[in-house]
Amino acid sequence: MTRNIFLSILIWLLEIVLVAALISEQWTRSIQATEERMLLDYFGAEKATELRKTAMDGFEALFVRTGIRDSVYGYFIPTEGERQRSRGFEDVGRYDLFPFLQGRLDVLFESLYQMIHRAVVTAAWLPFLGVAVVPFAIDGLVRRKIRQTNFAYSSPVAHRYSLYVILGIAYLLLVVWTLPVPVPPQSIPIGLFVVACALNVLLTNTQKRI
Repeated sequence: MTRNIFLSILIWLLEIVLVAALISEQWTRSIQATEERMLLDYFGAEKATELRKTAMDGFEALFVRTGIRDSVYGYFIPTEGERQRSRGFEDVGRYDLFPFLQGRLDVLFESLYQMIHRAVVTAAWLPFLGVAVVPFAIDGLVRRKIRQTNFAYSSPVAHRYSLYVILGIAYLLLVVWTLPVPVPPQSIPIGLFVVACALNVLLTNTQKRI
């Protein structure tokens, strides 16, 4: 299990690297514009604006006001003053390498903003998770309690695979935050509903002696 979790995290980090290396700036901005239209249609103007403002505040708190973004750009891309102090190398990479690096860094930070925005949208659905999970969890516990009083069989296979479904949905939500395609806001409550159903099966088929 630990090895699988480690491998999953590596795959997720590789996805972030590939997005930063291969996706164009135009495509990244197109994704943002499409998702904002979907949020506007689904939540309305007021809620969509609130989510966007929360995401922007989070991005600025993490990367702008801390100086991380400026430091990263400054590390990879020389300023005009640094160019002039480098006698004989003033124009090295000016028209090819450094514009390319700046474009990649732009995509990286645009992707980080999009990741924060999607996390904010996910957090907006957490009350729905509570409403969905509690009835399913209570039903699963009641079913398990009934099985403890008779000879009903608790399936270890159903228990194991329902746990895999919960972990898989949690991992997919993490991957979706960095996916280089528009993600409909409706996909989040659907995933949370599947988690609630899997939790019901997990609790129902928990071994009787536990």
